[in-house]
This record gives sequence, structure tokens and C-alpha cells, in this order.
Amino acid sequence: MIESLRQNRTLRSRTLMGLLAVFIASVLLNRTVDLDHQIETAPALLNEPDLFMTQASISQINEEGHLTSKISADRFTHYPLTDVTTLELPRVALYTPNLTGPWTISSTKGRLLGVSVYRKQSVELWSTVRAEKSNPDGSTTTFITDALNVYPSENVAESDSPVTIFTGNTQTQAAKLRANFDQDTFLFNSNASQRVVTTIRLKP
Repeated sequence: MIESLRQNRTLRSRTLMGLLAVFIASVLLNRTVDLDHQIETAPALLNEPDLFMTQASISQINEEGHLTSKISADRFTHYPLTDVTTLELPRVALYTPNLTGPWTISSTKGRLLGVSVYRKQSVELWSTVRAEKSNPDGSTTTFITDALNVYPSENVAESDSPVTIFTGNTQTQAAKLRANFDQDTFLFNSNASQRVVTTIRLKP
């Protein structure tokens, strides 16, 4: 009789220990799953868009009150963590004080990078980039490329992609481009696969 009671107590003790182990394991498992879920979802939540604008534009004015640039897009989407604004069908107009007509630059995609201690404010454009300006004599200067970085505060644009520029009866192809719109100057660069080539079409 006494031996039977001892066996029952031992069995109950082992059963309780087993149940306690299962309970602790389930708590730890749930905590691990929750932590994994937090680790996976936290970055996405941190960089959720906080601003949307459609059919909007942003204008910059200098100290004299003159319009220097205008950035338009069908849609602006701002991400606060990186301070980056994505642009759908962006259009950039750069106004120069000494030249007639603004430079207008358009593309399919783009993004606006805010100014910080690590970078200047810039507009990155890609996919069917086209820049155009009307000249006093009625002609048009145009260049096309796959990607272009525009710095509105400096009226400067740079491209590391092949570029073609058309002006009057002249066509120039290059591997890279740096354009200073205030001075109306273009610096063309070549590389191993693309030389700077200028073609002049003579009028009959």
C-alpha cells in the first residue's frame, strides 16, 4: 500500500514536471515568434510613406524673389526614414537669369533626395530622360539619355550614361555629360566603348 502511494506521487511529480516543461517551451516559442515578427516588420513600418501628393509641384525662389526651379510630378511619395521622395512622370524646369527660356527635363521615373550633411539636394531621373531648351533664334537644343542627376540649386546636371545632344544641325554623342545651364556649357566625356562623336548636317 505504502509502495503504491509512493509510485503515484512519483508519477504525479513527473507529470507535473512534464507539463511545466511544455508550458515554458510554449511561452518561449511564442516569444521567439513574436520577436522574429517584430524584426521582420519593424523596418517596413519605420519607412512607411508619410506624404502623398498628386499633380503637384515644388518651386524654388532665390533671395531676389526670382523663380529658379520648379519640380512637378504626377505623384510625389515621401519616405521619412531616408528622406527620399519618389516621383512618377517627373518634370524639372530650371530657370537661368541670363538666358532666354528655361531648361525643361522630363522622364518616366525619378526621386527627390533631400539635402543633408552627406549630400546635396538633387533630383535623380531615369527611363527616357529628355531635356530641352528654346534658343533666341527659334532653334531648340535637346539631349536624351537613360539617367540624369539634376542639382536645382546649382543649375547643373550630370549623367554617367550615354547621351546624345541635338542643337541646330549638329548631333553629338558621348559616354558622359556635365551640363552647366547657367553658362550654357556642356562637358562631354568618352570611355573605352564610346568616344565623343559630333555629326554636322550640312544644309543643301
